[in-house]
Amino acid sequence: MKKRFLCLTLTLCMVLMACGKGGDEKQNNAEPSLNSSAESKEAASVGVEKGPVQAIADEKVSSKDILVVAFDREPATLDPLGNNVTVKRMIEGGIFDTLLEFDENMKPSPCLAESWEQIDDLTWKFNLRQDVKFHNGDSLTSKDVKFSFLRVNNGTMGNDAAAKFDPDGYETPDDYTFILKTIEPWAFTEAQVCSEALGIVPEKVVTEVGDDAFGRAPIGSGAYKFVSWTAGDNITVERNDDYWRDKSILKTIKFRIITESASRTIDLESGGVDITLGLPTTDADRIDENPDTQLIVSTGATDRYIAFNCQKDVFKDKRVRQALNYATDKESIRVVCYGENTSETMDSVVPSTLPGHISTLKQYDYNIEKAKELLKEAGVENGFEVEFMYLANSTNNMLAELLRQMWSQVGVTLILKPTESGALTTSLNKGEQELCCAGTSYGLFEAGAGLYNMFHTERMYSGSARSNLSNPEVDKVLDEINITSDAEKRAVLVGTAQELIHEESPFIYIAFTKNIIGARSKVRGFVPTPTAMYDFRTVYFVE
Repeated sequence: MKKRFLCLTLTLCMVLMACGKGGDEKQNNAEPSLNSSAESKEAASVGVEKGPVQAIADEKVSSKDILVVAFDREPATLDPLGNNVTVKRMIEGGIFDTLLEFDENMKPSPCLAESWEQIDDLTWKFNLRQDVKFHNGDSLTSKDVKFSFLRVNNGTMGNDAAAKFDPDGYETPDDYTFILKTIEPWAFTEAQVCSEALGIVPEKVVTEVGDDAFGRAPIGSGAYKFVSWTAGDNITVERNDDYWRDKSILKTIKFRIITESASRTIDLESGGVDITLGLPTTDADRIDENPDTQLIVSTGATDRYIAFNCQKDVFKDKRVRQALNYATDKESIRVVCYGENTSETMDSVVPSTLPGHISTLKQYDYNIEKAKELLKEAGVENGFEVEFMYLANSTNNMLAELLRQMWSQVGVTLILKPTESGALTTSLNKGEQELCCAGTSYGLFEAGAGLYNMFHTERMYSGSARSNLSNPEVDKVLDEINITSDAEKRAVLVGTAQELIHEESPFIYIAFTKNIIGARSKVRGFVPTPTAMYDFRTVYFVE
């Protein structure tokens, strides 16, 4: 059965592929410098399996000063207040600064706050830099920080990054001191304030123009200034020459919106774009072998999974969820859809790159008879229909077709519902789906924080909680993780949480995906990160 199904998957893959063609050590630099690129080479090698692109000693730096980057979807807004879509946050990460940021080892380090300290279990004090200006020339002060945090607390656009912060606990003793309080002791405060979702915005500007207008023409204090947004085509930013630390080497970055993966690959090969993010795994070898392009593969912190909506009647019984786990040839889907060498077998909800990951869970191996047995126990041996909602792209189309074939063997009819990005996010946040395909990146690089966001009852119908699981025993462990500051003790609790969640079977594990990027052969200085929040300040070209 296994070999026969793998043959079917590979055949289907070929058909669908054919159809789818068509830190701030340096300050106040007067000019951009290549030093930052050289200094980042050692850091760039962390977690990188192929690449990153680096200069060779005798290469001559090109005068080309425009970088074109392609990605697969258009954000609804460039306001940090909006949803956590990776490409959106990546662009915002260049426009806005945060209080802290992750260093090359994914540890919180200074950014707008040059120093910070924990005053007590709930209270944190941040000492701001005094030389930071917004792109309009206004000074950034603690009042802007307070406004930005309160705005997230009170916002309705899907950003809940301040959910653990007490909105009545923000204080600004002076222009360059900001104090925040958490609602309860929380182990992830420092990591959270690194999040692009808490980018600092200018109170004066936002108040004058309003949220909608600000989101289409944002002003921040970051390395890049917003220039223009052509709907459906591109978003353009340019270097902030008054930036308070290392400037971008290149003057202009144009982010092109190319929703079709085949078109992104073709544009990379033809020179229409310089970097393609989220390169399809099916095109990886092709880009690697082309002398005009190069392939960059780095370890990520992302789960790819199929999520049961545990609040829908059809999936309230965990035996049904377990049965469909057994009915899914997960390894075949991984190899076909995400690539044997560009993804890893997913064996838990916690990525293998994070502390606390356990690899000893008893897996739901592909077993049709076991699946039928469990469906009979649950009283649905005659089968049922279920709607499968997913982002419409070539990879997900392949996955959906494979899943439909597999589940037909146990009497389950899958109704496919490919959906565009904005509508999909809206539906998932409302919990309208029965079943969906999703990916979650552990943006804080903390397993406990990621698990809380995905599986705690309080997080149901939020950005990461695609299964809407509600289990008091799971909640209890996740609550304890949140208040445990000792990393070793927290890792043990993370292991316990994984075991409980695994038994509930809210997900079908598909893959731990790696970050796959295509670049033109003359691109240098690109530094991959596990969270896919790329900083383009160090990128340049050679002749």
